[in-house]
Amino acid sequence: MAEHMSCPACGAPLTIQHRFVKLVTCDFCGQVSLVHGQGLDPTGRTAKLAALPSPLYVDATGQLQGRRFRVMGRLRYRYEAGVWDEWFLAFEDGRPGWLVEDEGTYKFYAKETLRGSVPPFDAVSVGDVIAVGGRQVFVTEKGRASIAGGEGQLAFAVLPGEQVHYLDGTSGDELISVEYTADEIELSVGRAVAADALVVDEEEFW
Repeated sequence: MAEHMSCPACGAPLTIQHRFVKLVTCDFCGQVSLVHGQGLDPTGRTAKLAALPSPLYVDATGQLQGRRFRVMGRLRYRYEAGVWDEWFLAFEDGRPGWLVEDEGTYKFYAKETLRGSVPPFDAVSVGDVIAVGGRQVFVTEKGRASIAGGEGQLAFAVLPGEQVHYLDGTSGDELISVEYTADEIELSVGRAVAADALVVDEEEFW
C-alpha cells in the first residue's frame, strides 16, 4: 500500500510505493532520505545523476521474461572501468529484484538472506572457490566501487559517496554477487538476461 509523505528538505510530496523501500530521493531537490516507521530522515546528501542511454527510467513499466514490473529506483556505481546502474524493480506479485545494466548487457538479481560466514574481502582472490550461503562460488571478479548517486526509491540504505567492495562469481548456472559495505554483507543470486527478454511499455501499464 502506498504511503504519502513530504520531503523533509523542501516539503515536496513523496509517495512511498513499496514496503521494501528504505531510501528515497526527492524528485524536486534531490535530497536523499531514510525511510522508517515514523517518517523520513534527511541524510544531508543529494543525488543527481547524469542521463545515460537506457530503455529504463524511474516509474517505467514493462515485462522481464514475462513478469510484469515497475521501476522503483536506480542506483549508480562508479568503479575503475566506468559506471554501472542497478534498477530496483517491483513485480506485480509484490516481490522485488535488481536489474544490473552495464553497457547494454543485463543481469537480474534477487537478494537472499546470507546464512553463515563469508571470507573477508581481503582474503579472497579471483580464481578462488569460496563458500557463500551454502554454495561453492568460483570468484570471477573482485573490485571496489563508490555510490555515484541514485534516484527514486531503493530497498536498502546505501548513500552517495559510500564505498562498496564486491565479489562476483558463479555457482553452477547461478550468478553470485557479494557486496561488503561498512554495515553489512549483501548476497544476491541471479542470471544473465537477454536484451529481448526485457520489454518496456510505451505507456504506463499499471
